[in-house]
Amino acid sequence: MSRVETGQGPFVRNAWYAAASSDEVGQGLLARTLLGEPLVLCRTGAGEPVALQDRCAHRFAPLSLGQRCGDEIACPYHGMRYGPDGVCTHVPGQGTVPPQARVRRYPTLERYGLVFVWMGEVGLADAAALVDIAQYGQPGWGLSRGHALFQACLDNILDNLIDPAHTTFVHQRTIGSDAGAQVAVQASLEDEHTIVCGRWVNNAPAVPMVQRFARPEGPVDRWQFYRVRPPCTSWVDFGSLPAGSPHTPQAMDAAPYRVLSYAFLTPQDASHTHYFSFQLRNFAADEAAVTTEFNALYKATFDEDRVLLEAIQREEERAPGTPPVRIASDAGVARLRRLTQALREAERPPAPDQASTVRAISPS
Repeated sequence: MSRVETGQGPFVRNAWYAAASSDEVGQGLLARTLLGEPLVLCRTGAGEPVALQDRCAHRFAPLSLGQRCGDEIACPYHGMRYGPDGVCTHVPGQGTVPPQARVRRYPTLERYGLVFVWMGEVGLADAAALVDIAQYGQPGWGLSRGHALFQACLDNILDNLIDPAHTTFVHQRTIGSDAGAQVAVQASLEDEHTIVCGRWVNNAPAVPMVQRFARPEGPVDRWQFYRVRPPCTSWVDFGSLPAGSPHTPQAMDAAPYRVLSYAFLTPQDASHTHYFSFQLRNFAADEAAVTTEFNALYKATFDEDRVLLEAIQREEERAPGTPPVRIASDAGVARLRRLTQALREAERPPAPDQASTVRAISPS
């Protein structure tokens, strides 16, 4: 069984990873580990988010333990100062700065109330690579948020987020019910970057969250479409219509209950993952009490996933290499693993013999 199959593959680096919420990044120094690399985050006086390698070039002291000096960071060990570009500007006690005294600066992007960091090749950083969310910030859409650190690897969390079938058994208090137990799940490649896996559960009692907020008078048709864009982005389109309604995009747009739940997942290391999320809802958009309730309900929902995923992580670590048995509802998981593996392979450096062949045939 490969490392990829068991959820322990290498990280895909050329992507935007959520590092922090916007309100976490300020004039202070925020330490956060992404993909196994320690970073320090802060803002310049002009408000631009900055992400630097959290390691002084001199003796490797964490810069996050240092102090701000205007837009610069002073190392806590010997006072060397680094500008927002990561270049050392001052060494106490000497008039020159060694040219190699610099730390890596990572490209940043602030959107959707989050600060994203590009962890791969700087020249490939492209804002267009981040998923576009047309409803964000638009009238008529309420917003709730959450963040948790899962003691589970990224691959297993993404498997869960391309798996509508589990909601019947894991989330009966919120978004699932027995009515979906025998309904098949369909998986497809929506475009070259995105997998979609979903189903309609028709003429069934409303699940608890729909009952709470839409109060339907009779049975409903509900949909769940899970989308994943590897390596680290998921969104779930979940809603409900009166039973027998047309299953068209126009009807879904006008549904009395629709929630778009986005997750931006960032590995801290091979077995811990930051789970940044928000939900957009098409009802009670400006009601603070509903937002507070949604925060709590979705935290409870994600905690149900977290408990299972952390238990799975412990078992994988106890018995590494044990192959899982795949079933029909894993169609989305299988597609996701193949697509993620293709991204990993694309970033893999060529083997030494391949590299020498490339150099031999390349023009000088």
